[in-house]
Amino acid sequence: MHARIVLASGAAALLLTGLVGVLHMPFAAPLLRKISPASLCPITRGTPAQIDRAHAVAGAAIRASARTSAPARPALGFELDKSTRADLDAWAARHGVSCENIGGNANLRRCSDVPAAAVGEPEGLGALEEVSFELRSSGELVDVETLRRQLTPAQGAEAAAQLERSVASTVGDPTHTGGVATAPHLGHGFLSSYVAEHTYSDYRATVSATNMGKNGVMVREQYLSVRP
Repeated sequence: MHARIVLASGAAALLLTGLVGVLHMPFAAPLLRKISPASLCPITRGTPAQIDRAHAVAGAAIRASARTSAPARPALGFELDKSTRADLDAWAARHGVSCENIGGNANLRRCSDVPAAAVGEPEGLGALEEVSFELRSSGELVDVETLRRQLTPAQGAEAAAQLERSVASTVGDPTHTGGVATAPHLGHGFLSSYVAEHTYSDYRATVSATNMGKNGVMVREQYLSVRP
């Protein structure tokens, strides 16, 4: 079956950017191994200093594309640039969530089977397969990412639309969008995608949904500090 990416007019670059982002997340390692056994994202193996540098480079690129600071910086109840590892551990304990280091890095944490209520989301969206965190080497939280998989196109469209509405209600309309959060669009074929980005000089929030073929639709969120 031929891979097919369904793109809204003028949105090709944004959707491809979203796909690259998906492939560089920690949970994408199994997919990357299927594509190429050597294709493991370096961030899961880097030292704290290397992770900081990678984050700094990405943050600088995002800041260069934005002109204003965010009116708010929601991150699923966590505080970017303030929450610490101790805060994450206390949150996990309160909600009975199991977490582990990613690739042996204490500054990269992945929590599994997280109830939606634990991150302030409607229970109707179902549990999150993963919530991942990145901390600076100095200990402050700079990135929160979530993952839901094995969704139908209708479930994926509803989840993405709800999550995007929640972000927009706090930070305003997206600065970039690609595709549409509808069941027909996401059900069109492998890699059919929707993505919405809210990009500011100090923050970026992204909600996306991607058809992963036999593995169903994947919905992800990212809440990222891009402060220097």
